[in-house]
Amino acid sequence: MHTLPREDVTTSVVPSRRRRVALVAAGVLSCALPIVFTLNISRMLVVGELSEHRFHQLTGQGLLLFLLWFAGLVPLLRAGWTGRTPSTAAGLLHLTFVGVGLACSVAAPGGGAPILTGLIAVTGALVWAVLPVRPRLRTGLRVDPLLAPLALLMAALQTPYAVGQVALQNQATGHHAQNPHYFDMAWLTMVVVVLGVLGAVVPVARRLSLWSAAVATGTGMAGVALGESLSWSVPTLVLGLLTGTVGLLLASWPERRCAAASSL
Repeated sequence: MHTLPREDVTTSVVPSRRRRVALVAAGVLSCALPIVFTLNISRMLVVGELSEHRFHQLTGQGLLLFLLWFAGLVPLLRAGWTGRTPSTAAGLLHLTFVGVGLACSVAAPGGGAPILTGLIAVTGALVWAVLPVRPRLRTGLRVDPLLAPLALLMAALQTPYAVGQVALQNQATGHHAQNPHYFDMAWLTMVVVVLGVLGAVVPVARRLSLWSAAVATGTGMAGVALGESLSWSVPTLVLGLLTGTVGLLLASWPERRCAAASSL
């Protein structure tokens, strides 16, 4: 039986005009890079530029990584504009994206990775600084017995892969040294791992498991379709689908429970 997690406690304030101007400025600064990168990578995919790198353009160096980038920023900015408390899940997602990126850039500092992640951290910090109300990060922990094993399996699969990608990045020369595809893949896969673990242990942030599942599923599908190692792509796809299925079932549990209670 799953005990229903306590919902985030929300606080609402009325942001001042100055606060909203600051939010817009911080939003423009923090979203400028992912918008430019998304448009450029989308163009490359459409015209077939560097088509041998389509897997990276879809995943680590491209659209899936940018999706996670926006997924951490946009909810914070929307909540700040309306004066609401951003959800714990949104706060943890953004911190995970930034923190994992910084850690990976320390492990694989080539190709300007520390500069990129430093800019992401600074502009993201500006967003947090101007929020009228910040996410509540001090919350209870409770391990979900279904999500936790899946998160551990995902970690066992992706962590060695990420370590290998860091090693490849540090050994890279030429194009791969200047465009750190391997660093990006380590970043993406470790964000998937951390989000899965957080979703399994933080009751008010269970939706993070769905983000982990969606990105893992997309990465596995891209790997299968574009000729990446099947011994890694297929398990990634399967674990993503399993985690997503379990996450959706748990998300629908409150509605099913309320319906059953109302029928008595």
